[in-house]
Amino acid sequence: MSEVNLLVRVSAKEEHIEELKAEMRKAQALTHQEAGCIRYQFYQDRKVPHMFYVQECYKDKTAFLAHANSDHMAAYLATTEGMIQSVDMHKVDPV
Repeated sequence: MSEVNLLVRVSAKEEHIEELKAEMRKAQALTHQEAGCIRYQFYQDRKVPHMFYVQECYKDKTAFLAHANSDHMAAYLATTEGMIQSVDMHKVDPV
């Protein structure tokens, strides 16, 4: 199987930027412990502070599904639900 690569854009509600960043750091640390995680990194836009990007790479579809169905991601999604305006996810391939 081949790697699963995602680029995700997250638009935060401006009043929740710092709170969301704290939750992102927690999710990032836990995701890095997953056996199939190759890369999981959040980025904040320098010009538009409420805009975040996530670069994700998993060794295969099984690893991605394990991540997507993990307890810590369920907790992250539940905790951040009211902090986020929108999410735009793209499956991508390296060139």
